[in-house]
Amino acid sequence: MKKQKITIAATIVSEHEQVKAKETNQNIFILKKEFAVVPDTKEILNDHEKVPVLNTEPKVDLIQEQDPFILKKEFEVIENKLSKESNIFNLKKGISKLLEVRKVSKSLGKKPILKNISLTLQPGKIVGLLGPNGSGKTTLFNLIIGKIFPDQGSILFNNEPIQNLPIHLRSLKGISLLEQHKGLFGNMTAEDNLYAILELHIKDKEKIYERIDALLAYFDLAYLKNTKANLLSGGEYKKISILQRICNPNISTLLLDEPCAALDPLSINSLKEFILELKKIGLSILITDHNYWAIENILDKAYLIKDGQILVEGTTDKISNDKNAIKYYLGGNFRL
Repeated sequence: MKKQKITIAATIVSEHEQVKAKETNQNIFILKKEFAVVPDTKEILNDHEKVPVLNTEPKVDLIQEQDPFILKKEFEVIENKLSKESNIFNLKKGISKLLEVRKVSKSLGKKPILKNISLTLQPGKIVGLLGPNGSGKTTLFNLIIGKIFPDQGSILFNNEPIQNLPIHLRSLKGISLLEQHKGLFGNMTAEDNLYAILELHIKDKEKIYERIDALLAYFDLAYLKNTKANLLSGGEYKKISILQRICNPNISTLLLDEPCAALDPLSINSLKEFILELKKIGLSILITDHNYWAIENILDKAYLIKDGQILVEGTTDKISNDKNAIKYYLGGNFRL
């Protein structure tokens, strides 16, 4: 869905300029309202005397003949000078931001959490990372973002090894994470929360506010601009939190850790539409959630992890029909 902002401008011109415009055959659309004050001899009787009043009802015939007290507004339809740039994130087309995890293993406290994990996130795709509690999903997210480092294996971003880079350098390359239980500054408005991140990248205050307005308007969230974060609904809170993460000017890859948790069905549907809009503008998204049915219809591909290993990978149709997926994740009572 391409969104455009249309501006209508109105200009007051003199009669000389009107004549000049007509002489040059310019197309001018004129909207004219006429008002007239017309004397009337109509009388109203009361207990004491006859009182003359003005009849304020417009009389078209008098207006045409006498042309008294006419207020006229003229509107000219001007050329719409919209920018042809429809992607507000200015993602460079043709540059692959492929994310690859290759044979990664990780132990915490001598306990193996991930065992020889490999996955791929293609540019502009939504990939699901599925699995029961304790399967290693959050650990894998932390490895990708740089909070922890793998014991073995490699992580490549745009064909560059990043597994040894600190978290801030991975962020500058275009990877952002929204954790399940972390988000906004509760006592700050939506606008202030976005400002707090944008000021790290943009020095001009006016440009920061322009960017905030553009982000909120693009996703139809302008009504939340002055609302404090702790007063947002669950779905609104998630959306503004995601916008805060994509304030990163280099953003290309977004990790979402259980964004649908604790949301009602209507909020989940609204959030999924929001995520699909992110995909349309070119973002790659790796998403995890315990509720498979909450996200399965927006996934291009999914990986199912059990006990730190990939149990099955493929389309959601493949996952839904896989015997091991049904046995260990979807449940024995699952039916298509």
